[in-house]
Amino acid sequence: MDAPKFRIVLASHGEQAKGMMNTVQMLLGPQENMAAYCLYPDQTVNALTEQLENEIKTYGAENIIFMTELFHGSPFNAVVSLTREYDLYHLTGTNLAMLMTVVMERDDENATAEAICDAAIEAAQDSFKDVRKMLAESIENEEEDL
Repeated sequence: MDAPKFRIVLASHGEQAKGMMNTVQMLLGPQENMAAYCLYPDQTVNALTEQLENEIKTYGAENIIFMTELFHGSPFNAVVSLTREYDLYHLTGTNLAMLMTVVMERDDENATAEAICDAAIEAAQDSFKDVRKMLAESIENEEEDL
């Protein structure tokens, strides 16, 4: 099987990017064309930016979907700083539902980066639930059905 057309590049504070990559591989199997970069306290944002720019130089901006965990965080800022020179696809606020969607959607041979990003945002929105309220509503509905 050929490697997926789009490369997923995760960037986070601490080990989150590596953890998310490991988790998605546990759930969906080994993944090609995926990388995780972690920003540690002893590392500068410029060093992370250089690592991310090397991804662009190696794989091409049009072939990468960047995913960061925190809006306005340092990894987010590192990716945004690269938009001065490159036209990038970048999702932030990444959660596991988003990442799994990106991994699965990129296998479609007709997939576009824009469509993958749209599907990821929809998956993220659908993944947020207040379970206590959801269960209370379920109980109310069951009682109404009696």
